[in-house]
Amino acid sequence: MDPVSLAAAVQMLGTAQNQQIGVAIARQQLTADKAVAGLVAEGAQSAASAGPPAPPGQGLSVDLRV
Repeated sequence: MDPVSLAAAVQMLGTAQNQQIGVAIARQQLTADKAVAGLVAEGAQSAASAGPPAPPGQGLSVDLRV
């Protein structure tokens, strides 16, 4: 195999490997984005189903007498 074709083959393999890494990173990012979207939707749903907020002043003082 002559050096020119060997260099071309090595370059093609490197390009293919870089492309595979890029695809794997993109897939991982999509999976992470979907997970975050699910958590945000879950939080929004639980906030919507929560009761009304506490009245003003409630929970500001603590009674330490036993």
